[in-house]
Amino acid sequence: MNTSRKHIIIAGVPRAGKTTLCSYLANSLKYQHLAMDAIVIGIEQAFPETGVVHTDRWDFLETSKRWINFINKISSTSNYDKLPYRLAFDIYHITPKEYSENIDKDCCDIYFLGYPNISLEEKFKQIREFDTEYDWTSKRDDEIVKAHIKDYIEISKWLKEECEKYNLPFIDVSENRQNTLKELADKICSI
Repeated sequence: MNTSRKHIIIAGVPRAGKTTLCSYLANSLKYQHLAMDAIVIGIEQAFPETGVVHTDRWDFLETSKRWINFINKISSTSNYDKLPYRLAFDIYHITPKEYSENIDKDCCDIYFLGYPNISLEEKFKQIREFDTEYDWTSKRDDEIVKAHIKDYIEISKWLKEECEKYNLPFIDVSENRQNTLKELADKICSI
């Protein structure tokens, strides 16, 4: 196994394929998948006194720097540089600017996922078609899910512009999501 491989951050909006991609990397390349939403929700519910809360939609602009600091702390501890596997962070909460300014690029690569070129109706249809009992969208009524999708499409457009500004990879999963994720996974596997 290639022990010089970097950690990977798979960032971007909810329901873009971050977990799917990280799961693939964990299974095929033995990355340790860290689902940050699960960690945040666990801390929020088990230790409410910490003030850690799950951010929603545009709130990540205010918390991004703290999550970057968290990623830096995790990736630089626990002897991850000596182990035969690396970390795959699955996270919504960071921005291209904070990554560019605060992450060691020799340690950690990033890919942002989003869907800036899809209609609200089409994304809603996709989500409902592939909902599982574990997806947060399966537990919400249609109007709430649509309100989130509307914001996530706008955030995707913003992320794409920010990635261009900071010369970072933005992966558009608006169409052929599964094929696009497979192509990205194959690219990562070949590095």
